[in-house]
Amino acid sequence: MPYARFEKLVVAVGFAAIAGSILLSLRGPIVLEEIVAQLLLLGVLIAAAHWGRNGGFIAALAASLIYIVIRIPLVIESEGLTGDLAALLATRILSYGLVGIVGGELCSRLKYLFARLERSSSVDEWSQVYNQHFITRAVESALGHFDRYHAPFSVIAIEVAPALTAELRPSRHRMLVRGIANHIRNDIRLVDEVGRLEDGRYLVVLPHTPHEGALVAAERIAAGIADVLGAKTESVSTHVLSVPEDRTEVSRLIELLQVPARDPGA
Repeated sequence: MPYARFEKLVVAVGFAAIAGSILLSLRGPIVLEEIVAQLLLLGVLIAAAHWGRNGGFIAALAASLIYIVIRIPLVIESEGLTGDLAALLATRILSYGLVGIVGGELCSRLKYLFARLERSSSVDEWSQVYNQHFITRAVESALGHFDRYHAPFSVIAIEVAPALTAELRPSRHRMLVRGIANHIRNDIRLVDEVGRLEDGRYLVVLPHTPHEGALVAAERIAAGIADVLGAKTESVSTHVLSVPEDRTEVSRLIELLQVPARDPGA
């Protein structure tokens, strides 16, 4: 199943469940705040399914703050935070956190699991993100989308200094590669794509992202990788290409990536 279809299925099931819950609640006394709370949960679910853990976390935080605000009158009426009210607030905040953070993490992992199950040749064995062939197709697709709809996009190439991995045992090297890939995957949106190239670099495709936004993302990702490695920031370099500004360079990049590597290796 393509992830886009899975995302629509998750949102549809979530909408049906919450709509059913709201309809059942209408049989008794209507509590508008709780109806809003359930709609907020649907928003958190949509964010987690579309943007992953980071988007889900932000949505969960926003939903929690909104719910606390709309429940302030009840706190005032109760002349303080009673045990029942505290339990109600904690339950809602916990549900937002579980759906946003845990659900977002599961969705981000399922995206690459689906790719691995459907097209075993599309996932890099060491990193468990897309391989060079598939991420090249993603860049081609983004370029084609730009040609048709003029939708801007950016590509970030990320390289870790070879000296950091030169003397590592294969098992340790593989673990490090997986850790870097996991960090990148968790630091981008689910609509973005990340792959590992045959020369060891990582490539991130950011749809609907202008050059300025990609520069900010590249700086954030590089700092995070350096932190994961316990290395200096200078040991992680990034190069950003954006369309329409760098259309020629992106086309050239696609041509270079389509040339089979002489020694694919790990």
